[in-house]
Amino acid sequence: MRTGSSAGTRWMAIALTSLLGAVFASVFVSAQTYQGGIRGVVKDAQGIVPGVEVTLVNEATNAVRSVTTNEVGEYSFPSVLPATYTIRVALAGFKTEERTGLVLATQQVITMDFTLEVGALAEQITVTAETPVVERASASVATTMTAAQITAIPLFGRNTFYTAIATPGVINSGDPQFVRYQDQSGASLLSLGGGPRRGNAYLIEGVSITDMLNRASWVPSTEAVEDMCIQLKTYDSEMGRAAGGVFNVTAKSGSNL
Repeated sequence: MRTGSSAGTRWMAIALTSLLGAVFASVFVSAQTYQGGIRGVVKDAQGIVPGVEVTLVNEATNAVRSVTTNEVGEYSFPSVLPATYTIRVALAGFKTEERTGLVLATQQVITMDFTLEVGALAEQITVTAETPVVERASASVATTMTAAQITAIPLFGRNTFYTAIATPGVINSGDPQFVRYQDQSGASLLSLGGGPRRGNAYLIEGVSITDMLNRASWVPSTEAVEDMCIQLKTYDSEMGRAAGGVFNVTAKSGSNL
């Protein structure tokens, strides 16, 4: 009776541990994301300008979001989908300023500041925005590969994750014959930022596809990928469960992976 009772207790403990692990894992996964953000400060020649209307427009869908700068002239757009945007700032007594063609990549946070010029609200200054080379809003060390770069790399097997070897800090440590589209092993043997192989995390639009052997459970088609963010050892806390690096992929709109 004691043996049976002891075994039953052990099995109950194992079941409870597994359940708690699943709960914590689901909570963690829900905290991961592929969205980015845009923030900045609006000023004039005299200093900060509060109460400015800042409008963000998705150039592909025409979806619009608007915010107003706070008492220190700051604005922020959190949880922004990767896409190309137009940002417009407007306030009575100043010329409206508009920046077009701002590309926001997967999990990227862009700082975009404005300096208003005195003039009529109907007067407008339009410039083609350039994505900042230095990302001041995040300490994450990452490289974003665009769809054009991913499809252009002459790589046998067309393994989307394996194209990361073209970026700084990514080293192949596995057998190169296992880089075929249907292979998970090749992509799992990449070392990111000096981290251990099979220590990476694989995400599709913030959802983990990492299996129990720390491999990608499947590989998305290179033709269906909009971009891929490759994060090395320094990344935001929401991605902190990997001992190595993090792959975060955004799919093209309307595509099937």
